[in-house]
This record gives sequence, C-alpha cells and structure tokens, in this order.
Amino acid sequence: MQIILGTLAIIISFIYACFSALFGFLFPNTEVIAVRKNLDMNIKPYYVEFHEDTHGGFHGDGEEIIIFRPNQKQIEKIEAEWKKTPIDSGIAPLIFPENEYNGLELTKYIPKTEGFWFYKNRNEFHSGYAYNFSFAFFDGEKVYYYELDT
Repeated sequence: MQIILGTLAIIISFIYACFSALFGFLFPNTEVIAVRKNLDMNIKPYYVEFHEDTHGGFHGDGEEIIIFRPNQKQIEKIEAEWKKTPIDSGIAPLIFPENEYNGLELTKYIPKTEGFWFYKNRNEFHSGYAYNFSFAFFDGEKVYYYELDT
C-alpha cells in the first residue's frame, strides 16, 4: 500500500511540475513581459530577484521596479547597445530626483555607480505633462529596471 501511495505521489508531482512549466511558458509573469517588451530581452522568471509594481491606479498609472541578473548573451547585448554612464543630464533628475520622492523610492534600488543605462520614452503624447518611460541600469552584475506611468 505504501509503495502504491508513494508511486502515486511521484506521478502527481511530475504532472504538476509539467503543467506548471507549461503554464509559465504560455502565460509568463508580468515582470517578464515588461522586460521583454521594453528592453527586448527574454528573461526567465527565475532570473528576477525583486519585483514591485504599483500599477493599477487611474488609467494604469504607477511604477514598477524589477531587479534581475542577466545571462552572458544579455550582458553582451547591454554592453553593445546601451549607453555608458554618466546618465544624460535631462534623464538623471527623473531617475534620481533631489526632492522627496513618495513612490517606490527608486534611488534605494538603483546604485549610483559606473555602468550601462537604457531609456525609452513610451509617452504617446509629447506634451510634457505626463511621464511614461522605461529606464534600466546595469552595474556589471544586475539589471535594475524601472517603469513609470503617470
């Protein structure tokens, strides 16, 4: 009886693992989708070390921070395509504001060190009244991805 129950438990565990992997492949996490769409990088959910998202407000306003470790192929892409620090003076105040910041406190996560950075303006309206952008910073070890929608 114990052999039958043990075998049954192994079979159920195997089936669960297969369906979990298939579900994760067909319906990736939101952080994987954001990075894939805005950074043109296909990351696996297990690369993500930290994720926090406040989207869901009025018209989808909010912020998202994703920290992940890129693989060697992604590091080569970053070093070839992203800009090397320092961050442009027009973009730096958006990322590292000097006044008190009430959001996710981005400066807590993104280090002010040498590295490579990427900025994508996703603003459909070029009025300057709203910010919709993606920013990423690579410090040689991790990618710090930030998305702001206002």
